[in-house]
Amino acid sequence: MSIPMKTAPLALLTVLLVLAGCGSDSRDDSPAAEAKPRVPGSQYGGHLRVGYAIEPTSLDAVLGRSGGDAYYWRQIFDQLVDADPGLEPRPETSLATRWEIAYDPDSITFYLREGVVFHDGTPFNSEAVKINVERILDPATKATPRASMTVIESVDVVAEHVVRFNLKGPWGAGLNMLADRGGVMNSPAMIEQLGPDYGWMPSGTGPFKVNKVITGTSVHLVRNEHYWGRDADGNRLPFLDEVTIRVIRDETVLASALRTGEIDLAYLPYKEVASFSRDDRFAIEKMDGGSIALVLTFNVDFPPLDNVDVRRAIVHAIRPDVINRAIFFNKVIEADSGMWPIGAWAHDPDVQRPTYDPDKAREFLRRSGVQDVEFTAVTNNSPVLVPTAEIVRAMLKDIGITMNIDVLNTGAATESFFHGQKYGLYVTSWSRYPEPDWVASLAYKSDGYYNAGNVLRPDIDEMVQLGASLYGIDDRRRVYHELNALVLDEAWFVPMLYGVTHAAAPARVRNLDTLIGWDGKMNLRQIWLEP
Repeated sequence: MSIPMKTAPLALLTVLLVLAGCGSDSRDDSPAAEAKPRVPGSQYGGHLRVGYAIEPTSLDAVLGRSGGDAYYWRQIFDQLVDADPGLEPRPETSLATRWEIAYDPDSITFYLREGVVFHDGTPFNSEAVKINVERILDPATKATPRASMTVIESVDVVAEHVVRFNLKGPWGAGLNMLADRGGVMNSPAMIEQLGPDYGWMPSGTGPFKVNKVITGTSVHLVRNEHYWGRDADGNRLPFLDEVTIRVIRDETVLASALRTGEIDLAYLPYKEVASFSRDDRFAIEKMDGGSIALVLTFNVDFPPLDNVDVRRAIVHAIRPDVINRAIFFNKVIEADSGMWPIGAWAHDPDVQRPTYDPDKAREFLRRSGVQDVEFTAVTNNSPVLVPTAEIVRAMLKDIGITMNIDVLNTGAATESFFHGQKYGLYVTSWSRYPEPDWVASLAYKSDGYYNAGNVLRPDIDEMVQLGASLYGIDDRRRVYHELNALVLDEAWFVPMLYGVTHAAAPARVRNLDTLIGWDGKMNLRQIWLEP
């Protein structure tokens, strides 16, 4: 690596972030304050019906395997450290009201919000944080975010509401990583009581509680009457009494349900964006780079795709502009970089990345020395990914590669590819993760959950560790640009299209501008309904 590790100072250095006026004494917790909002026009009550195409693999964020799970678990949980839309740590919406980052030895001390309880009524405190982090770090848990948190050596309960993470080294990515799965706080009592059933009746501290799950069909949530959070105007959250998230895979059915009022909110299928944009009954919120609409994900240890030149041949044979027109109605963006899309600070549009070049594809295939390349790819039962995989198959046939296709539901496809060692290629989409260590640790690191081959690569592991350790954005950016170039050159994860999120709802659904979070997922805690 050409970038030196920042040297920790010999003396103790403490960075203190203080949340002013956020203690319990700054609130009016009287029944009157809870009963009505302080801002005229906002309304409490109502049942929001959401349509979404992907069923959850688990409602336990720690064990969920799909990025789509966050549409569900973000309504149920809070994070130890929350982040604003710019991915800046936001103490006022975090379970930790302030934190101290210390060096020599490295540690982070969190001062926890008092008076918070889990949905089951048990208290949120330092012991709960310790149990949650140790659960993730335990290899037996098989926690999705584990690889991004192994820098934590131990957790000390300092006081009832003070907890310290003892670190193996600097952790510049830490606060942002705690804003995702790794920072979700579950009720230790309910984890122990429910065991393997916990994933479908989890207990968090978030604005909504799980009431009923109909597998593959819907998740029904109800208001957490004891939720601690408020919006910027002092209104106690959430506004809604109930939320039902319905699984609606068929794009035509989803759009029809939204038009007829059968549901109140959805992320629009791309083929429906133009017609909804012309319909003045609906408001639309948009986010460029809200997802990765298409990425070719390789198991680099699975023959014949363990041959780097076979992988290079495949990615050079694909025309994303054709797929954009045929499947996405020209509503998404051709990828110009890697797994950090536009809008993420690690995005590098100047990187050398594979582009459509059939002559180069054939040359790589010849150079590979592999005769009669044939393999089976997997995709999930998404209405856009299935026809996309068929187009990819046709494009590969043009250069003499035979690709068969298996279609599975999201959970089965993800597990079969990343841990079942059954496929060499996953034709899939990916969530937006602007904190680069999320992808780097979980997808590129040798022991990452989303590294299907888990091939030992000390060079990449070193870059991942360095990028996560540095505290300066410019230093981190240089590391991730180098890592991005390497991954694209070796064709591990090659995005073809960046998604554009369009959230649509009728005018009675208010605060729609608060819906889309930094990760492109829905956050319903500030949504309210006009009667």
